[in-house]
Amino acid sequence: MAKGAEIGDVFLVSDVAFHNRRIPIPVFDLYGVGLRQAFSTPNLLKALNLKTGKLSTGDSLDMSPRDEASITANDATVKGMEGAAVAYVADLFKVPAIFVKAVTDIVDGEKPTAEEFLQNLAAVTAALDQAGTRVIDFISGKCLSEL
Repeated sequence: MAKGAEIGDVFLVSDVAFHNRRIPIPVFDLYGVGLRQAFSTPNLLKALNLKTGKLSTGDSLDMSPRDEASITANDATVKGMEGAAVAYVADLFKVPAIFVKAVTDIVDGEKPTAEEFLQNLAAVTAALDQAGTRVIDFISGKCLSEL
């Protein structure tokens, strides 16, 4: 991807937004994007040496030109399908949320998205499993302020 993400990279997400909730009315447009910050975890980021970036989510695996424009406007490094909804609910309940995202496909790459996703799913899932275990091991027993 143009932001330097590669297949198998694992990111600790800094911010989350929607890229396909388009409401072309001032103020309502910001509600549609729904930008939320993930819980800041500088010590986790440093200890695990993960990449960091913004996550833009929508409800389609493929990417339309409008989605691409919104992802660019969101300054996203990675794309997903669930993160913004989880961030929204966590914000409603005032629960800190940490997002760990692995790259399965390059949205502005040359391969068809579905093909690349399926080709890489097993290997990327293994990378995410390892990173997830490291994240849980790091946060276990710590206060939020220590993350």
